[in-house]
Amino acid sequence: MRVSRVALLIAMSTLAAGPVLAAKKKSAEPPCVKGKVLTAFQMRMLQSELVLGALSCKLTPRYNDFVVAYRPDLMTAHRSLMAFFGRESRLEDYKSRITNEVSGRSIKNITEFCLNSTSLYDKLLGPEKVKLADFVISEPSANMHGQNVCGMPSVITAFSGGKLVPLPRIKPDAPAGSVAASTVVTPQAKPEVVQAQQ
Repeated sequence: MRVSRVALLIAMSTLAAGPVLAAKKKSAEPPCVKGKVLTAFQMRMLQSELVLGALSCKLTPRYNDFVVAYRPDLMTAHRSLMAFFGRESRLEDYKSRITNEVSGRSIKNITEFCLNSTSLYDKLLGPEKVKLADFVISEPSANMHGQNVCGMPSVITAFSGGKLVPLPRIKPDAPAGSVAASTVVTPQAKPEVVQAQQ
């Protein structure tokens, strides 16, 4: 009888531990983002694109105008991202990663990158102010934030090191040669104003 009690205890502990282990496995996947957090990632990605455009394409005054015009939106997005990441260092790591990604694209084709940056500034700083939260939804570069978007199917690719990678979304009216978007964005804590070098 003693052996059957031990076997019964082992079986019961296995049943009890099963859901806990399954929950731990599920939490290994990166959380999906939606709503205000998704918008914050999109805004941060757009801002990274614009910062590099300002520095690489001599558009610094236009970036300064962008920050002044959209400061409340950028600050709200920053607060959302701080809440998401929990620590400033994690947010800074994320911002560094996306800045490197944008920089890599600019190096590959600086002419196309500068044309795209100029076009973004033209849209954002036109005679009618755009609602930034609406703008980033359909802007391909804003959607390259790399986050898993809730409700969007994700795929695992060999190139991602086995991580979940969102399927690219393509803007229906995107011009030939434009970059298809995946999914992420981050705003800066305090949107900085870049000083033009004399």
